[in-house]
Amino acid sequence: MGFAISWVAVRDSKENTLLDVLGLEKTGETEEIPEREWSTTRIGDWTVVWSNRFEPKKFRDARSKLKGEVIICDVEEHVMYASVAAFKDGNLSWRIVHDAQQTSDHLSLEGAPPKSLPKIQTEQFARVSEDREVDFIFDIPIRVAQELVGFRHDEAVERTFEVLRSAAGSKPKWRFW
Repeated sequence: MGFAISWVAVRDSKENTLLDVLGLEKTGETEEIPEREWSTTRIGDWTVVWSNRFEPKKFRDARSKLKGEVIICDVEEHVMYASVAAFKDGNLSWRIVHDAQQTSDHLSLEGAPPKSLPKIQTEQFARVSEDREVDFIFDIPIRVAQELVGFRHDEAVERTFEVLRSAAGSKPKWRFW
């Protein structure tokens, strides 16, 4: 099995504001591995909200509403897709995408990515030349996100995640009869 997840990190954010924007609330439960649909943890000055969904609508809808520095990372290991995007006060600053369905060495860049990108690219492309059977390019967006936030979806680190659920007032406006 592979991951199909997304996470958003907001620097220096008041956690309640972030959860309100996302329409989430704490359940009072915790877990060491984020297995529930939604959870949150704090890493330095970043608040991270984890989703066990790939590209959840809550994250897409919140991009323009979140203030300050925002990093969104999407990972779909089943098709070797990874992306990381940075937003500042709701505006896209940069985006890095690897989509192996296009080509095995696909990497698209938009905006002005962080200064660490060339070093990470060089390291990962060098690994490709050593072993063409492994998709090392997939790791480029993930490594950039990890360097900025200090978080990686598949890294075993002792950390506690607080379980979240959809807030009572954020129910869908439709229903099945």
